[in-house]
Amino acid sequence: MIKIVVVFLGLMLIISMIGNLVTKFLGPKEPPGAKTQTRAKCAHCGRPVLGTAPCVCGKG
Repeated sequence: MIKIVVVFLGLMLIISMIGNLVTKFLGPKEPPGAKTQTRAKCAHCGRPVLGTAPCVCGKG
């Protein structure tokens, strides 16, 4: 009985190690950092604008 449990846990450990290796090489790539992304700026005051919201100055 104990041998069956040990073998089962060993197989689960091997499967998890294989899954970890597969996801490391074939997993999703990291998104580009925030430093490389450009920000939209208001044409009037030059402040950064988030999304499609109007600028806080009210003119841009």
